[in-house]
Amino acid sequence: MWFGSGCRGGASAPEEQPMDKKIAEQLLSISTDCTRDENESIKRIMETCDEETFKMYRRLGGRIVGHLFTEIIAPIQSEHPALAPPDFKPMERIERPRLTLTKESQDELLASLNRRYEQIETMAGFVRENCDKAEAAAFRGRIHEVLAHVAEAMACVLAAHVEEK
Repeated sequence: MWFGSGCRGGASAPEEQPMDKKIAEQLLSISTDCTRDENESIKRIMETCDEETFKMYRRLGGRIVGHLFTEIIAPIQSEHPALAPPDFKPMERIERPRLTLTKESQDELLASLNRRYEQIETMAGFVRENCDKAEAAAFRGRIHEVLAHVAEAMACVLAAHVEEK
């Protein structure tokens, strides 16, 4: 169950199963490490660079840490309050509306979306191997944004109400 995400249209989905607690703990641990490492990077920039560079990088690092919190940490802690700090306020759960599909349509859409995901991942690898580092970094960010939308479409198709023929 992810908070704040969902596909458009259809009736509300039934209650989704919560993420396994061990998986949630591991994701929180990795997220905590990433947050700590990014904060250390910001501190290094503050200590070694001019004020303007520090402010620019702090904004970029803040986006990383902020998205880790809003997209990974807060949804997990909202789903597993025992893993949250005492002062954490859980996110509001947004129900994912459901598509209505035939089994055949669902299977075809999943196959198509899996192909799309693989094609776009191939694009990311191509960019990484063939572009200069700055260009690759810019394109990889855009490519991963597209992958997020493909993954959301996959989640909607998987959660669809499947009609019997």
